[in-house]
Amino acid sequence: MSVGLCPKCGSMVSYAKIDSIALRITGAEYKGISYLCPSCSAVLSVSLDHLALTADIAKAVAKRLGKG
Repeated sequence: MSVGLCPKCGSMVSYAKIDSIALRITGAEYKGISYLCPSCSAVLSVSLDHLALTADIAKAVAKRLGKG
């Protein structure tokens, strides 16, 4: 298993906690996730929530097709 060190507390990070976060760009808002150190909760990375994006796209397509 690959592990790294938290840049804030120096603990080994073999897994990350995940929290939801809003991502905003030029008037649009998307659902995102932040990856947190399990020891000190420092933010290690932020990413688009691909599962939420997929669900939003599916809902929009169904609505456009008159099925939602």
